[in-house]
Amino acid sequence: MNVLHAALLGIIQGATEFLPVSSSGHLALAYNLLGDKPDLTFEVFLHGATLIAMVTYFWADIVRLLSALMPGHADRKDDRRLVLFIIIATGISGALALVMSPYVEGISASMTWVAVGFLGTAALLAMSEMLSKRMTTLQGPENLGPVRTAFIGVLQGIAVLPGISRSGSTIAAGMFSGLSREAAARFSFLLGMPIIALAAAKDTVDLLGGSATLPGVVPSIVGFVAAGLSGYLAIAWLLTLVKRHSLYWFAAYTAVLGTAMLLMSTVFARG
Repeated sequence: MNVLHAALLGIIQGATEFLPVSSSGHLALAYNLLGDKPDLTFEVFLHGATLIAMVTYFWADIVRLLSALMPGHADRKDDRRLVLFIIIATGISGALALVMSPYVEGISASMTWVAVGFLGTAALLAMSEMLSKRMTTLQGPENLGPVRTAFIGVLQGIAVLPGISRSGSTIAAGMFSGLSREAAARFSFLLGMPIIALAAAKDTVDLLGGSATLPGVVPSIVGFVAAGLSGYLAIAWLLTLVKRHSLYWFAAYTAVLGTAMLLMSTVFARG
């Protein structure tokens, strides 16, 4: 992998990890268009960069939530409840992701299935916007309750499949569960930190098992920096955008992309 490809893949990973458009689907498409093979080691660097971007942006939230667990803060019930809900959703998501992980590589290699994933993301985003006005009833994610939290965790777990957006699925699930668009987006990012950390840890274990080779040092550094910077900017942009605009634009984008990929797959299959 050359430096230019590494930078491009880093930007794609960083931006699409947080925007509701599927980072795994975009990476699979980018690998295919660039003629590169998926590189597990390189993707560990990218996951690490996006995790650092999230921790940096939400550092104050992380400190607030962790400090609520310390002795002497039993009165901060909302923060403690939110931590519990993050743990519940992460546990469900992680279990589902492990069950489906053997099938992810094969699906990533099929542009048809990736296209179907993009269309699924488009449908989720559009439905969440259509139904959100009649379903917004909660002040914040600390009021979700175990059942709604589990539902969000299930959709986050399914998003391990390429083309299905993790952030899009969790934002949509949050809106279905009664959260406003902005509250659902912030909860989605908080949920993203532990699940991205678990994904990076799993990939690292796979590497130690000898399932991948080490990439070049310079491309890895370039990809890491590109993913971190683009990821941080994507978080800030999305949180600003959802305050004023709907998710229909992202639904339209993923719908057009998925449809175009399906048409191209059909043409190439016949050709």
